[in-house]
Amino acid sequence: MSRPASRSPLWGPTLAVLLGLIGGLVLVGIALRNERFAGATGTGLAIRINGVDERMARDVLLPTVGWVLQIALPPDLPIATRESLVVTLRAERTGAMIEIADQLVSHDDFATLVIPESLGLYTGLLSIRATLTDEEDHELVAYRRVRIRSWLGGPPIGSRQIIHFDFTIDRDDDGRPDFERDLERFGLATPERPELARIVAERIAERALARVRRAYDAPDDPNRTGAARDPVFIRFVLEADPGPFVTRICVGGGNIENPDSVGNVRFDLRNQRKSSKECEREATAGLFPAELTIYRESDLYADVLGPFLTARGGATLGTRAADEERLSARGAGSPGDSESANDRRAEIDRAISFVGDVLGTVMAHESAHALGLVPPGRPGVGLFGGGEKDGDAYAHNVDASGERPTEAWLMNAGRSFILEDLAGLGEVGELRFRPLNYAYLKDRIVMIDDRRP
Repeated sequence: MSRPASRSPLWGPTLAVLLGLIGGLVLVGIALRNERFAGATGTGLAIRINGVDERMARDVLLPTVGWVLQIALPPDLPIATRESLVVTLRAERTGAMIEIADQLVSHDDFATLVIPESLGLYTGLLSIRATLTDEEDHELVAYRRVRIRSWLGGPPIGSRQIIHFDFTIDRDDDGRPDFERDLERFGLATPERPELARIVAERIAERALARVRRAYDAPDDPNRTGAARDPVFIRFVLEADPGPFVTRICVGGGNIENPDSVGNVRFDLRNQRKSSKECEREATAGLFPAELTIYRESDLYADVLGPFLTARGGATLGTRAADEERLSARGAGSPGDSESANDRRAEIDRAISFVGDVLGTVMAHESAHALGLVPPGRPGVGLFGGGEKDGDAYAHNVDASGERPTEAWLMNAGRSFILEDLAGLGEVGELRFRPLNYAYLKDRIVMIDDRRP
């Protein structure tokens, strides 16, 4: 993730090899409407997949297990009519049929099923038929054909995948982590008080890690599973782990190739390496928090960090006599504290939370590149990510027409974000993976077909 006017480098092959292996992708959705059904007019029934926009969902390939089948129901149906829903799956290669009714989970105006291994789906075309019957025996029917694929060599994300964010990197060999030095640019550390810089760095790292985990364990059910939790099974840690499936991403220092880059983690198509070290000595890859100063003209930046920036009349954290006590005492102040002491404590807590949330958003974005988001290619190839010639859209979300999405999603190009977006204070709140991205991370679906540009 780079500054608003730059682009993040990306390495990795396209999906051309897979395109040659997979042919004849046909995903057809048909919704039938009755003039009158269950006392309403113009009602419809639709079959959806993983909460993905229907224009995009035409191009998905589904695994044999784990994806979410969703039946979008007409609103305000009588209970008896909702309970009449029957879904039939038919494997076109074998003719085998499965009827589903009591396994569907009803919530809002959807009935969903996370496809279990016990269904035993075959690879190849799968026909889906959904039927509702009202009290007058009128039927509302929807059909859809989808293609079930094999794992094509294994799922992109393994259950033991670990991302290690290393905040201890010391590329300049000065004996201190680069990240502690970075904090001086925000007024949150001073060279004279390295012990306080260490405390601030630890609190920010903890806050940032919590933000990453929220992105990968979304509370808003992005794929509309109807489940209380639907997390991506990846561990994110701050301590070193000797395991074989660990990607180490270093946090701190500057990027010698692109000085304005806040983050640059190399794209790994389908997460083929499973482990890598984004910590080269020459600092061409990793996360570079100090470059968040590109937002220094932002009103939000000035409001939150101004109390610590001497250029704005503030006092660097660690230069006031009681800063250590206020730093250690998180949350509301004591009734016996002076108003100024409580104000300073609140300013410290707010600054740490702010930098942690912003950095955590960047960490979530960049770690997803290491896991294979977003494969390059215009619609019809990859996960609707841009190609190298697309400039700012390189390795980032585009929509079904090849344009930058109008919605603010976590994997959009960095130049589309304002500071409020990164802090989770924009119109959409915390940035999150769009359903298509989340479905990939959950090992459920990929987007690829045999159409040529």
